Amino acid sequence: MTSLYEAPAGPVRGAFSEARRALIDFAGRDPVTQSDIDYVMRTLASHNGWYVPMKYAGQVWGQSHFEHSLIFPEPTAPNPALLVFTDLDAAQLVEGEALGMYGGPVPGTRLLSGLAGVEALVVNHGSPREQQWYIGAVGFQVAGGWSSAITVEHALAERGNGPAPAAALLGHTYQLLLEQATRSLAQVYLPDIDGAVAVAFTASDRAEEFVSCLPRETRPLADLAPLAGHQLFEMMRSVGAAGLVINAGSDDQTALTREDITEILSS
Repeated sequence: MTSLYEAPAGPVRGAFSEARRALIDFAGRDPVTQSDIDYVMRTLASHNGWYVPMKYAGQVWGQSHFEHSLIFPEPTAPNPALLVFTDLDAAQLVEGEALGMYGGPVPGTRLLSGLAGVEALVVNHGSPREQQWYIGAVGFQVAGGWSSAITVEHALAERGNGPAPAAALLGHTYQLLLEQATRSLAQVYLPDIDGAVAVAFTASDRAEEFVSCLPRETRPLADLAPLAGHQLFEMMRSVGAAGLVINAGSDDQTALTREDITEILSS
């Protein structure tokens, strides 16, 4: 296999990427829990070093230019699965296979968002089994949810003093915290906001992290419900909530005020 680099410096090689380390760690878990799966999916969606078939990238994303490219022999027939690699070293393990042109690095948010026209996503074909991952078509919606969650989290982290990232926030589906007995909004108080605020999470692992930190006797009182972004923010406006805290209790906790909510809905 020949590597063609459009940039003068090639990618760093030799060390396992965080994505491959997550897969290896997962392979050693027994029994496997939902938290283990969430950890892998978050890591894959956050990984920015993917190598993907150029033909797929062009057809689905309209992307034709890459920082680095790899040449494999051309396939004689289309593959029903999308074969992708976490990094250059993983790609080079299949040297000589008929896979066509590959390009990278590609962010995981792009890769997992809107998977289309394939029957499955196969990670690190040709690598040891513990470094591989498989997502069938039935799991594409879940993969897209992780892509959207990471996009929202990154957008909020990069917000600074600027406006809230309305497009990302409205386009995501959240886990809304409820009081189980009444199915009403659970609310908390924050020092910087006058009044009670509702709580929502970008992903299941963030929700689990919060609930697991509640006093043991109150954990069964908490419940979660999925809610699309537009519905969530319209609800916040209609109930007159003082604000909304996203990923409460996490390092990336973000509080949105009533004014933020109004601005997001008017954008």
